[in-house]
Amino acid sequence: MGFSLGEQLDITQVMDLKDRLQAEIEQSDSLLIDGSEVSRVDAPGLQLLLTARNLCNNQSIGWKWQGASGELVGAAKTLGLIEPLGLVDFAE
Repeated sequence: MGFSLGEQLDITQVMDLKDRLQAEIEQSDSLLIDGSEVSRVDAPGLQLLLTARNLCNNQSIGWKWQGASGELVGAAKTLGLIEPLGLVDFAE
């Protein structure tokens, strides 16, 4: 089972998600991220994901997407974050 981002990946959820991601990173050598339920996303949410992914890369912790919604991929594409977030397989 992957780490679910839930339905909202926006500024209202960033602090809670940050705490959950941080705990997951501290106790794992690989993350499986599920963004398939994301229906609302904004720049702070994407910034948090990018920071977490960079942290994982720096600490040699695996980061793999289990799923990504169209909303998540579309927002990442708008901000030029498809490749930095590793969403290339989900982008059309």
